[in-house]
Amino acid sequence: MSDVLLCQAAREIEQGLFEADLGGGVCKKRISIAGQGKSGSTRTLVAKKHKEVIYFLAGREKNAPGADFSDKEVNAAKVIAHALESADSAKLDELVAHDILKEICHVK
Repeated sequence: MSDVLLCQAAREIEQGLFEADLGGGVCKKRISIAGQGKSGSTRTLVAKKHKEVIYFLAGREKNAPGADFSDKEVNAAKVIAHALESADSAKLDELVAHDILKEICHVK
């Protein structure tokens, strides 16, 4: 999935356009794959409560085995979202420097 598609999805999430609010600052967002529409989409778990950042935490193809993200995956995403929500800019910079986070569509 390209950074351009992720940035477009992030802008949509900022406008409240996502499939489900899973609680704990996590939502589910479908992202269309070029030329395949929503039926060929990827489902993502996204942390959306940080005041400056949206985090894409996990993704899976819609046609992958299984109906959706498991409860275990959703709960793990909520734990990660909570930790990231309280992170300050120095901590975020550190995570990017150690390739734990990848920054895309950064606008200053």
